[in-house]
Order: sequence, then C-alpha cells, then structure tokens
Amino acid sequence: MSGNRRGRRNTNRVLYIIIGACFALLIALVVLLIVLINKEPKNSKPGNTPSSDISESEIYSETEPDTTGESTEETTAQTVEVPTDNPNAAAGKWDVSTLPTKQTPYGNSPDDTNAAGIPNGVFWYDSQWGKYNVDFVSEMSKKYNEGKTKDKVIYLTMDCGFDNNETGPILDILKEKGVKATFFVTSMFYDARPDLIKRMIDEGHRIGSHSINHYDMTTLSVEEQQKEIMDVVNKLKKDFNYDCKLFRFPEGYFSDQTLAVVDNLGLKSVFWTYAYNDYSSTQPPVQDSYEKAVKYLHPGAIYLLHASSSTNRAFLADWIDSARAKGYQFAGVYPI
Repeated sequence: MSGNRRGRRNTNRVLYIIIGACFALLIALVVLLIVLINKEPKNSKPGNTPSSDISESEIYSETEPDTTGESTEETTAQTVEVPTDNPNAAAGKWDVSTLPTKQTPYGNSPDDTNAAGIPNGVFWYDSQWGKYNVDFVSEMSKKYNEGKTKDKVIYLTMDCGFDNNETGPILDILKEKGVKATFFVTSMFYDARPDLIKRMIDEGHRIGSHSINHYDMTTLSVEEQQKEIMDVVNKLKKDFNYDCKLFRFPEGYFSDQTLAVVDNLGLKSVFWTYAYNDYSSTQPPVQDSYEKAVKYLHPGAIYLLHASSSTNRAFLADWIDSARAKGYQFAGVYPI
C-alpha cells in the first residue's frame, strides 16, 4: 500500500515538472512574439498616402497619386553624380550623419496671414530651417513684408509627377500669356515625355528635380536620398547639357538631414506658399478652384499647381489675367 502511494507521489511530481516546463515555454513564446511584432522594418518604403493626420482645411500639402498602375519599386542602382561647381557640394557643408531625421510635414493655414496676405507659417519655417538653403518663402515676399519693395510678384511652379495629357496644353497657355514657370519633374515624367522636357527648356522655363519615385525622403538612407534627388539632375545634364539647381520634396515631408543632403548636393529646396487639392483623381470644380487661387494672391507668392490637373489647365488663363488685373506681375522662373 505504502509503495503504491510513493509511486503515485513520484508520478505527480513528474507531472508537475512537465506542466511547469510547458508553462515556461509558453511564456517564452509569447515574449518572442511580442518582440517580433514591435520590431520595425529598416528603411521601409512608404506608399503615396501622406502619414500626417493634419486635415486639408488646416494645412496645404501635396502628394502625387499613383495612377499609372506601374510598380514603384526602386530602379537599378545608379552612380550618384554630385555637381562640382558648388563649393558646398565639394566640401560637404553639413555632416548629415549628425543631423535629426525626424519627419516634419510642411503646410500653412490659408487664412492665417499677415496684413499683406502672406501666410504667417512660412516665416516660422524659414526661421527654423532656412540655414539649409531652402525657400519656404521667396525673397520678394520677405522684402515686401519688410517694406523694401512695393512690387507684387508671383512665381508659378508646377509639379509633374506623371503626364496626364495636360502639360502640353498648359505650356500652350503659358506661351500665349508670356509667363515663364518652374517645373519640378519626377523621373517617371522625364522618361515618359522627353519631348515636353525639351519644350520646357526651349521655351525658357526652368526645371527642377522632384525625385525618382516620389517617396517620403525622411524614410530613406542618405545614399537613397542622393539617388532620388540626382537622377533627374544627371539626366538633364546628359541629355540637354542643362544645369538643374532646384529640388522639391515629394509630399512636403522633410527633416534636418534631408534638407542638408539637398544642400550638400549643391541644390536649393523650394517649397510653396499656395497649394490646394488639385492632385486628386476626382478633380475639384473649375470655378471654385479659380476663385480660391485668386483669393489667396499675395506678394512674392510661390504657387504650386500640378501640371496633370485638368482643372488647372481650365482656369489657368483666366487666373493669369485676374492676377495681372490686380496689379501682380509674373516674375519668371524661380531664382536659383
């Protein structure tokens, strides 16, 4: 009898040990699962949807929709050719490895302006990041704001992420009205429409880089940023012996590091003081868009319009006429 009780006690002890071991293994598996879930993938590539939760009514932002159906995977790696005629590029003005990489979304409330109608926010951005050779506000806006000029000028800039058969007619309108614009083009646009690139150059417009893939630049390594920035720059030099000196950030997202990378490459970053939701696949009404573009005219304005927009093509001529009627002049291509 006592032998049977000892046998049962031994059996129970073994069962307890087995159960304890299983419980410990289960805890270890749960911890491992939590670690794997929380681990961020390095250098992940975003899509084309802005991650900022600031609403359209509070901020002017822009993003290029992917309507081509083509993959946005990175193309084959290319050698990054750095301009050699800029001392900053040669010397490496900024040690980008030491600079903050935190993403900052760009935007200004359209109704929060000073007495001249210039958005107040642009002066704050300029005070924080202007040292990186970046224009959130034009020099003409600054001079007007300081009482150093009474000239009311406008810079028309147009982003070309892809061609929607609207860019040609827009160039026709600009030629008819005698207006020079600055076009920021992606590699997709460049590769698809080299004829329009040539026409822009021949007709006296200026061309800037708008990256290869329209990625949020703050998610990329320094080497990836350089490749994205320089692809259009290098193609323009090779194909047309054209010196591209301007860059516009896709979606308006930037960081100290990304601004410094552009500056080190010898380019100026150009943002905007007016933009609206003209990049949607559902185009906004022409009359409303025209009235908004006229309403927010201000001295030294940097207008951002998308060249793929049928709405912009429809109201562009009337808007140019209205701006001139209100005493504004189109200043020509954006200064380097």
